[in-house]
Amino acid sequence: MKLAGKWLYPLSVVYKILSETDRFLKSPKTLPAPVISVGNLTWGGTGKTPVVIELLRFLVKNNLKPAVLTRGYNRAGKAPLLLQNGGSGINADESGDEPLLISKSVPEASVIVGADRYDNALRFAGKSEADVYVLDDGFQHWKIRRDLDIVCVNAANPFGNGMLIPAGILREKPEALKRAGLIMITNADTAGTNVLQKLEAEIRIHSNGNSPLVTHYGNYEYTKLDLKTKFDEEKLKRSEVILLSGIGFSGGFKNSAEKAGLKIKKVHTFKDHQNYGFNMLKEIYSQDGCFVVTAKDAVKLEYLADGKMKERTAVLNVNPVFETGKEQWEKAILQALNPK
Repeated sequence: MKLAGKWLYPLSVVYKILSETDRFLKSPKTLPAPVISVGNLTWGGTGKTPVVIELLRFLVKNNLKPAVLTRGYNRAGKAPLLLQNGGSGINADESGDEPLLISKSVPEASVIVGADRYDNALRFAGKSEADVYVLDDGFQHWKIRRDLDIVCVNAANPFGNGMLIPAGILREKPEALKRAGLIMITNADTAGTNVLQKLEAEIRIHSNGNSPLVTHYGNYEYTKLDLKTKFDEEKLKRSEVILLSGIGFSGGFKNSAEKAGLKIKKVHTFKDHQNYGFNMLKEIYSQDGCFVVTAKDAVKLEYLADGKMKERTAVLNVNPVFETGKEQWEKAILQALNPK
């Protein structure tokens, strides 16, 4: 046990007691439509948001009206908020970066933002007309009963040092994977074959034999900050680029940029959900060259960047690519919507 973990271990015990008490005191309530949760065992950095977006696109493709239930981390407002039609008229300060990104990425879906996700689902039921709910970051959300739990595990750092918050990064011990209906290994391309095989075997032990789906991020596409307009890909490939990100696993973004063939001159890495300011951007953009940012950062930068900054900024959009388990993914989702 490392020194920091040793000193923080008593706080992890307190965290465990509070978490278990919270679960014991909350009786799950049923919403008037099926619920699919996407969550993780750790604190951030598992690539959960692209999985939510992939799920929504699959639901829309199957002629469903999904509504996302999300807390909206680090947003300025506290009142419940409904995003529709791509979050038109809403900025990231109001909604939080991830809800706005989800809404822009799948405009056919409703995104309901607020702390009390059960009450908010009922509050906006008439406007969302949802026939399926997607519970964002929901694996430890005990108030809502769900029909399927999807859990993301980051291949680059699956369980940290094996300790609970704050001594480690775990919200729950890996044995909690027994509750999961689908387990997705994300960022599989950041781990060697032997490491990945050991992780798959470990997950099977913790989940009573369930085989994980193995994915990495790919299908690279470059857009401008509006996430709609194509960015000149050849312009990027002709120059050295500067990476800018404020996400939970910036190493995964750098890995994707390298795999996309970009020549990287410099990397600016900030904390997850970073709040940018114009003066901060002005200093960063004093450097020459093109900038490449994540989609999650783009929804904040779009409202701050001036015209010249926008001209120099590309968004590297990525999507989950299934190495194994795509049929299993589709079958489990459809079965959750139509249980026999």
